[in-house]
Amino acid sequence: MQQSLWKTGSVPGEVPLAFGRVGEGPEPVLALHGITAQHRAFNATARYLRYPDGIVGLDLRGRGDSGRPPSGSYGLTAHARDVVRTLDYLGIENGVVVGHSMGAFVALHTALLYPERVKALVLLDGGWPRREEELESDEAEAEALREGLERAFRRLDMVFEAPRDYLEFWFPGQGLTLEDLPPDLADYYLYDLERVEGGYNPKASREAAEEDTALVSSESPTAAALKGIRCPVALVRAEEGFFPGSRPLFSNEARDALVKALDVRYELFLPGANHYAMMFGEHARQIAGVLDPEGPLLFE
Repeated sequence: MQQSLWKTGSVPGEVPLAFGRVGEGPEPVLALHGITAQHRAFNATARYLRYPDGIVGLDLRGRGDSGRPPSGSYGLTAHARDVVRTLDYLGIENGVVVGHSMGAFVALHTALLYPERVKALVLLDGGWPRREEELESDEAEAEALREGLERAFRRLDMVFEAPRDYLEFWFPGQGLTLEDLPPDLADYYLYDLERVEGGYNPKASREAAEEDTALVSSESPTAAALKGIRCPVALVRAEEGFFPGSRPLFSNEARDALVKALDVRYELFLPGANHYAMMFGEHARQIAGVLDPEGPLLFE
């Protein structure tokens, strides 16, 4: 298996924040992962990236190698403060922030609370506005979301004898080993695990994931509130939800509301991609293209 792309580091503080960095420029893109993931979700994006200053992938608190504070320490506002703390540590006054899934909600919240710190946003299959009034269809969408997250959450309580057993959880009946996977995906799964008594356990804290699930639902801004965000935005959506053939997480209705509220400069729809697969392979190459300095957002 090839050596990791990332040079790792840590932002000091009461809750230390681990990160990986590719490139040495003064103003790298800051990338935020999903609810039970970590920065290696951006492995393929980093490999294809042409942004001259590179990319920093942050492990959100409670995930990866970052600190895991107790309950009451999570939510969009806490994560937004961590983003600003990371920008401060990197010496970035006004940065480009890309977020996948929950990371997109964190990116939006950061731009809303700290507009002077965010130059542009790239939202990857996340960040839809919270409705001010609940509709009957909302419960069906919420149930689909809960069903998809249940599997990801269930693994957080499990101890796997070896990495191959972890792959069996994700790819049942296929008998896969790390060597059978594309290197970027193998590295993601390997970093996702830490040694514990009896084997390996995923690094993400279930307590953090559950608390964030509840708080994203209540703290995420409405479409009206999002109108306060003035920076340019790129929106990337997968055709499918958590599983092949499932309905997309980002509905057309939510997309329309977001486009009306934000300065959306570019949209990318990924046919055949689901919420997870969009981060790897050729889909990731397309995502990296959105961050091209001469591309759709025309970064200055």
